[in-house]
Amino acid sequence: MPMRHTQSGMSLIELMVTLFIVAISISIGGPQFSQFIANNRMAAAINEMNVSLHIGRTEAIKRNSFASICPSPNWDAVNPTCVPTGSFSDGWIVFIDADNDGLPNLTIDGNDTVLQSHGPMNQDIDLLAGDNGGLIAGDKFVIFQPSGYPMNALNGSPATFHLQMCDYRGAKDTGAGIAAGRWINIAPTGRPQMHRSTDAVESANNPLGGCSYNG
Repeated sequence: MPMRHTQSGMSLIELMVTLFIVAISISIGGPQFSQFIANNRMAAAINEMNVSLHIGRTEAIKRNSFASICPSPNWDAVNPTCVPTGSFSDGWIVFIDADNDGLPNLTIDGNDTVLQSHGPMNQDIDLLAGDNGGLIAGDKFVIFQPSGYPMNALNGSPATFHLQMCDYRGAKDTGAGIAAGRWINIAPTGRPQMHRSTDAVESANNPLGGCSYNG
């Protein structure tokens, strides 16, 4: 007699049970995975801005010159331009900024050197710039003097600057008191301090108001 071959498979009920389990797993794991991606994106963004600030301050001291950080929508051009009326979210540049008289002018000219170019922020992240009075409505820039101190104007006294990053999660606490957003406080000495706790980012000490507006 010829040998009979049988092929076993899943019954309809088994298939439905399997699909049900997969759906439950996705509903539980999906939000956690999205949170993981958002956390990593925010951490990378704030670290990149922190690196730019350190480069600007360090090079200003080392070269005994002025170093400026300002928005630049054409950051990847051969000759990028500083556009202080723009937004840091569109990209920025760090450059040695010393005009013929030795003072900064927010323009790359003469012997000015671009130290770093950074592309746009992820579209989910909003980067705001301000001072102790709140958001800066006019020109946005950070200038480090040869002393490493930031200036509150092209030829002004040391000032305190603030940078804040928020995303679609607003003021959400992502766990263990860690905020979804970030806040960098640049002291009059020029040293940037990054805050990531919800108590700090959303506190009254942050003149940019925290990320609750986005929540």
